[in-house]
Amino acid sequence: MTERNFWFVTRPLRDPQYHADGLRALQKATEDFTLKWKGNRSLHQKYEQCLADAEMKQNNISRDGSGGRTWAAMLKTYSYVYEDEDGYLKPTKVARAILEGRKVPENICKQVLTLQIPNGYFISSAFRPKYSQGYRIQPVMFLIRLANSTLLDKYITKDEIILFAMTAKRNDELNDKIDQIINYRKANAEEKNEIENRVFKDNGDISRVDSRKDFSKYADVATTFTILCRFTGYVIQDSEHGGLKGIDDPSLWKEFESFCDRYPFNRRIDTDPQFYTLSAGLDVDTYKTQYGVNSKPASRARKRNIKARQLLSDYPQPEDLGMEELTAILSREFIDSEAKKIAEDIKARKFKASSDSFIDAYLHEDDNLEFERKTARVLQGLGLTTEMHPNPTTSFNNSNENIDVIAESDGKNLILVDAKNYAKGFSLSAALRNVMANSYIAGYKGYDGLDPQYYCYVTASINKNEKNLQKINELALKNSGLEVHGMMISASALYWLLNYCSENNISEEERSEMFINLFQDKAYSSFVQVADVLGIKL
Repeated sequence: MTERNFWFVTRPLRDPQYHADGLRALQKATEDFTLKWKGNRSLHQKYEQCLADAEMKQNNISRDGSGGRTWAAMLKTYSYVYEDEDGYLKPTKVARAILEGRKVPENICKQVLTLQIPNGYFISSAFRPKYSQGYRIQPVMFLIRLANSTLLDKYITKDEIILFAMTAKRNDELNDKIDQIINYRKANAEEKNEIENRVFKDNGDISRVDSRKDFSKYADVATTFTILCRFTGYVIQDSEHGGLKGIDDPSLWKEFESFCDRYPFNRRIDTDPQFYTLSAGLDVDTYKTQYGVNSKPASRARKRNIKARQLLSDYPQPEDLGMEELTAILSREFIDSEAKKIAEDIKARKFKASSDSFIDAYLHEDDNLEFERKTARVLQGLGLTTEMHPNPTTSFNNSNENIDVIAESDGKNLILVDAKNYAKGFSLSAALRNVMANSYIAGYKGYDGLDPQYYCYVTASINKNEKNLQKINELALKNSGLEVHGMMISASALYWLLNYCSENNISEEERSEMFINLFQDKAYSSFVQVADVLGIKL
């Protein structure tokens, strides 16, 4: 299968100063985003017509609305809009700010600079061919750094952009790419031709005698990226070399470095693409800097913090642990006095103790039992008391199956939790429906003096067949006389709910209440759906 190994960006137009016009036309065509977009070709054509009326494109409307879909794809790429589970295009906060005329250039500049591969659109089914594995890069920031490198005499040519910048996969490849460009500049004509052919061949193109044909294939994308970079003001056009030149303004460069620190690569794309788009689509005024993100700790403190995060990587939100427990965990490799000092710093939120290690491991856990344990830890963070694999109190139909986790809230709400570690997604089948209704709900009747009121499937990936939740309720009432409600929730949505509660200092009582409020016989694949039900404004 063909994969992308060169940067690409959807470009019905190149200049980002017209992003606002594209948004306004979309708002008009969709009647303020109230018309269903998915599969609605007449609406796609209507969007094209609105663009043509605004003189944003030629007045030749495609027969199937493909032109409108291309423009929508561009707006998705920059996290201005996302498509919800019902097929409607929803604007992010930055899009609303632009449509309301608030700090339009600044907000567009933010979206251009924070463009990343992968993003919500690039991992969607509509985007083909897909990027190859391993991309974790912010291309505009990366290219700006190359153009401002003193080692490169603060310029980069268009050919060098195609060969070296556009083949970079990660932000940490900067020094390697600088070395490659220096070697390329030192090479003679024959050596340069060999380098060019090797780059194109290694990245999936057929090596030709005339590599100019390969260059021409990527020239349009390279031009787009130079325009994006120039729009930010952190580089200028290089008419001498046909690429980009760096700037000679230390204060402006300091501003750029500060921006990069504030907006690192957004790893939410790995766990919840819809939630990623909302967080990437915050406007410049409502963006909340997480504590510690702008701090520059000394080398010793930085190493200490990294080690602390490693020790705490099995805990979803270490900041919520008690001092005694935190100190005990840290004391495994720190002396007692140092462990206590680090624990105090964590509780005071002087640095962010939780890392990406827990959520990465949680969503890609090979051990089903460990997946269940991690689920229990997240539930504990939400203010629930949990017990793993408790014995049922009664036997129904000669079944003695044990539920994965039982959780209690306020000593009165009994919740049955079935952890489903299915990597390719979970579908609630009729067989599993019957197990929940006839084995679990019936089997734990009277457990700890309580009857089950709620049940929950926590899934490693997406979940399907929501309609069977209601059937479980009906069976439980018929067979056990119990009125219950359930939900399916992805592990990522559950984790990001806990993360939200922790970052906003929500009490344990409120957390458990929020969790209970989710039992509406619904399926949640994204934290965005969770937030919508709970009235959380993202």
